[in-house]
Amino acid sequence: MTSQDGNDRAQITPHGTLVHLDVGQLQASPHNPRQLFDPEPLATLKDSIQKHGVLVPLTVYQLPGQDKYSIVDGERRYRCCLALAQEGVEIKVPANIVDAPEPMASLLYMFNIHQFRQQWELMPTAIALKSIIDELETEDNEQLKELTGLSDRQVERCKVILKFPAKYRQLSMDPDPAKRIPSNFWVELYPVLDLAEQLLPRLINEERRTGIIDRMVQKYRDKKIRSVIHFRRIIEAGEVADGEEGLQAVADKLREYILDPNLETRVAFDGFIADPRRVQKAVDATERFLTELKRAKIEHETNGKAELIEKLTAVRAFVDYLLDKLEDSDPPTGD
Repeated sequence: MTSQDGNDRAQITPHGTLVHLDVGQLQASPHNPRQLFDPEPLATLKDSIQKHGVLVPLTVYQLPGQDKYSIVDGERRYRCCLALAQEGVEIKVPANIVDAPEPMASLLYMFNIHQFRQQWELMPTAIALKSIIDELETEDNEQLKELTGLSDRQVERCKVILKFPAKYRQLSMDPDPAKRIPSNFWVELYPVLDLAEQLLPRLINEERRTGIIDRMVQKYRDKKIRSVIHFRRIIEAGEVADGEEGLQAVADKLREYILDPNLETRVAFDGFIADPRRVQKAVDATERFLTELKRAKIEHETNGKAELIEKLTAVRAFVDYLLDKLEDSDPPTGD
């Protein structure tokens, strides 16, 4: 497989041999970026394996000079089999043997295989992506997408997360899901910090960005940020502010919101954006657009086709942007 810049991408090639191994012959890879293994989904998988066995073989390679095999793909299945073995349930683990990969090849393989199965949570993905960025010395989105199988949006979200100091990123790696700060907390918080720097330079000078981050983390733990998506209301308040007076009102409320640990996000900012007339106006405009477009019957038109495609592509991009902004609930934890 070759990347877009013409460099060969390392491959992991199976020998074509399926073996059945004892759990004791397996060991987890130190290069697995996943890191988070929540107990509830593991319990479900463990029950399935106890009833039906391991249905999807692991991908492994033999460690030099040993009868043990390191796991390239399948650590969740391995963990479940290990737990069952500790309970006295012995299970032979099916595995495909591959050539021993270089660490970077193994990492890229894990990235790509998990795009077709259950994806990692966002924070482990971002941390793994940083390893690739550092190793290959590139931040080019197209190259990173080609190597990892991530989408452009996933790459950008990971890059936002990586702008936060490591001590904050670790808060999203807590083994206990109940204590873990969701990864998208950082993605949604970042533009709020940028807005604070724009509107409240004196507060930023006093608190620093890290001081404000600490306050937001505590506010989230205290459930005064009921959904990280609600950070978007702060940005929306700034976007719809009417003139200098309106922007100053948003700045004053943002300062109060940051400093008051009990001020909930929507209580603070819904008043700036709660205008049903704007929504209805957008609904009416959408209906008119669709009606006129259908009446035009341009499906088979050839004159001016290139310009029309360009305009419709711009419309589609803006609609995708709006749909993303209008989401009103959290993705799964860490997404």
